[in-house]
Amino acid sequence: MKIAIIGGGSWGTALVSVLSKKQKVSWWIRRKTTIDYIKTHGRNTSYLKNLALNINNISLHNNIDDAIKNNDLIIVAIPSEFLFSTFNKKGALLNNKFILSATKGVIPEKLITPFSFFSSITEKITYGVISGPCHAEEVALQKQSYITISTESVNNALYLKSIFTSNFLQTTLSSDIIGTEYSAILKNIYAILTGVCSGLGYGDNFIAVLITASANEINNLLMILDPKERVITKAAYLGDLLVSCYSTHSRNRNLGFLIGNGVPVPKAITQSQMVAEGYHATASIYKIIASLKRTNETPILNITYNIIHLGKDPKSQINSLVPLMC
Repeated sequence: MKIAIIGGGSWGTALVSVLSKKQKVSWWIRRKTTIDYIKTHGRNTSYLKNLALNINNISLHNNIDDAIKNNDLIIVAIPSEFLFSTFNKKGALLNNKFILSATKGVIPEKLITPFSFFSSITEKITYGVISGPCHAEEVALQKQSYITISTESVNNALYLKSIFTSNFLQTTLSSDIIGTEYSAILKNIYAILTGVCSGLGYGDNFIAVLITASANEINNLLMILDPKERVITKAAYLGDLLVSCYSTHSRNRNLGFLIGNGVPVPKAITQSQMVAEGYHATASIYKIIASLKRTNETPILNITYNIIHLGKDPKSQINSLVPLMC
């Protein structure tokens, strides 16, 4: 398959690095100045700038239409808040393409997942999700990492496994598209609250219980949003939650840490150099659950929403959560 990667952030850069080792790829980046720098220096000056790229196997594009129409597999690695503006009028162009989403957020304009969004603009697509536990920074350093690829297309799944798997990157296959996509969205919400607690000075004992309770809440939420039997302890669910809550690379945890240290939410977002998907995801998922009248089942989600969107005091909110996690 001819491959295009859409997005010049850290995850897009890491995916380009992995795939271009084996074959030629097209890469769409919004900023032409970034493209020019990569062509000259073989590195992305904005993200993972120490990662040397195999320029001979990379075709760079500033026009997204060119990147899409000339390729079969479209890997989407841009923040969810930009999906609507980037792809809303591209339905016809995406016909008969395989879309592999590396986006971990909800489309704010529609309160829907990337899968639902792409399915709404064209019915003629095959779809898949690539999820963790996997941070771009460690992939760039070629540290042993794991990804999960979820799709109902067996042939495409086996092909994707063959192009992603390497001596440092292991690939697991799944058919749970909706569950893995929602889990990748939800874990960012809980990573923010974990960061808040860390910033407030809560210790490892409390945070371990908080993450355990968060895993249980994710399981409950998945049963509400997409009821089916799944093993929540697998890497795409629990593993992705753990790495987002504990890793220093986690932008959502780092956003929460700033808030826990007393930085006002707008300023904390500004100080975060990369988009923390959990900020918008918290509002979107909360609204979805509220519309279903199920917020009595999601206390951790509720408290995260209260802190980062309603401006309620983090310490008092966490204190109210303490007895609910016993």
